[in-house]
Amino acid sequence: MEIICLDFPDVDIFVGGCVAGDAPDFRSHSRVAHAHIGKGAPHDKWICVRSTENLGALEWDGDLDSMATTANPLLWHEYAHVLTGQGHTDKWRAKMRELGQPIPARYRKRLKRRPSWTDYPSVRRLFARLSKT
Repeated sequence: MEIICLDFPDVDIFVGGCVAGDAPDFRSHSRVAHAHIGKGAPHDKWICVRSTENLGALEWDGDLDSMATTANPLLWHEYAHVLTGQGHTDKWRAKMRELGQPIPARYRKRLKRRPSWTDYPSVRRLFARLSKT
């Protein structure tokens, strides 16, 4: 079943699995949506959602042309992927900010911790020997 989301121009939304057929992403209980972002691929600019519960608040008076939706953060997340054509990159994070969406902690850019000189096993062994004497 295809639902056209009026908030996201030029993007199609497929509900109930994956528009491309079998979706291994949906076998995991934690995955509820994904975006097809392969430029020129048959299903480019599609967002696939496991169920209607993941769409947000739908307002419908019986006429398909007047259906509107208040998309939930999940759809905004996938929409940013479609607009950038990228995964969780700096460009994707910038697009999320531009769309006025918060970036969940797990997708924020992490600074790599520089190794301390005490991280090396040889240094720890030396300290252990020195502390015994």
